Amino acid sequence: MSYSNHILHCPVAVAGQDGNITAYAESAWKPDKGRVAGADMQWGGGAIYASDSEKNNEKSGRRFGVQNVIPMVDLSTWIQENTAVEDYVIFKLDVEGAEYEILEKMIKEGTFKWIDKFYGEFHNWTPVPGWTTERKQELRQTMTTHGIKMLNWAGEHKRYSDLEDLCKIDLPEDTPGAAGVVYSNCSRSPGGHARLALTVQVGMNRKAAHKLVETIRAHPSNMPVTLFVYGDFVQNFPDLITEWADRYTIGIRGNAPFPADHWILQNANVMRMGMISAVQRMKEVGLEPAYFSPAGLSQKVKDIAKKRGLRIVQPTTMFPPNIGTLLTEDNYYKYRDVERTPKALRILYERISYGGILSLDSDHPDSYMISAFLMDYLYENSGFELVSMDNCLK
Repeated sequence: MSYSNHILHCPVAVAGQDGNITAYAESAWKPDKGRVAGADMQWGGGAIYASDSEKNNEKSGRRFGVQNVIPMVDLSTWIQENTAVEDYVIFKLDVEGAEYEILEKMIKEGTFKWIDKFYGEFHNWTPVPGWTTERKQELRQTMTTHGIKMLNWAGEHKRYSDLEDLCKIDLPEDTPGAAGVVYSNCSRSPGGHARLALTVQVGMNRKAAHKLVETIRAHPSNMPVTLFVYGDFVQNFPDLITEWADRYTIGIRGNAPFPADHWILQNANVMRMGMISAVQRMKEVGLEPAYFSPAGLSQKVKDIAKKRGLRIVQPTTMFPPNIGTLLTEDNYYKYRDVERTPKALRILYERISYGGILSLDSDHPDSYMISAFLMDYLYENSGFELVSMDNCLK
């Protein structure tokens, strides 16, 4: 990707003056590496301010064993000379202690007139020459006095203080269901018929997903279907999503697939980022998803989904099954495909005798063949009222 008026300085330090300075970078990891601030971590950064022990002792702290003299840029002056006051300037400052000198100079020179939004971090623990704890605190008070607001943006924590404001929820008020509630079945129709909603868990394999969805589309029943997709799939294949959205409801699975059973182990900020990222990719193609089919379920998942306005869909049954009768070599895979299909249909039937939400995984090579016979059964013999996800939740 190319950018107009793009300036890249690397390696270069930013500070309150021009010149050259010694920069310290972390040494390569090794098993006897010491702790950083009491924690066993690979910090992975660099700094122009470091304690003597970090500079000299290879077995403690951040182990700043790599030292280079690099150019240093007066950031306040650079901003004024390379941007215009009428520009919309987003300023991100995470410079391991150098922020104090930079911010003090920017305030004195009025450089914040150039800044429209300011993200950053303060590093109170960093040993900055001439900056006592009291002086650091005085600078922060001066910023408050001047109305300078710094938004916290800590990448290692996935903590972005204005993320919710930037990514607002735009769902219609009449969207069926309730945010954060788990739906694993459909409501019954007024006439008493059991309802069933068919869904597809779309993986990252475009060819397999397209084959399955086209097989479903070709069925004469014109059956309503909900497709759950990853944000990365939407980004990679926006035209396909737009085409599908003309006929089907599109929900999200998250931003990208995780190795089996690992998504549910992520911390809340990673989960939140994944949900928001997937929704944003959908918005880029003109869609606002209401339904979320996560790879696992916990109170943490429900809380985040509720805050994002998402209804959680957990299928009553799915292929390949994850509960009940599971597929093994003996009961399924050793057979020919013409024998596997009825076995798969019977496994699905075990759990949908009273309707519900049925899902096929597009990444499984048998799903597209199963789908043809499954839709015949649902349409001709099941007796279910086949409904969209919207009607399933009403």
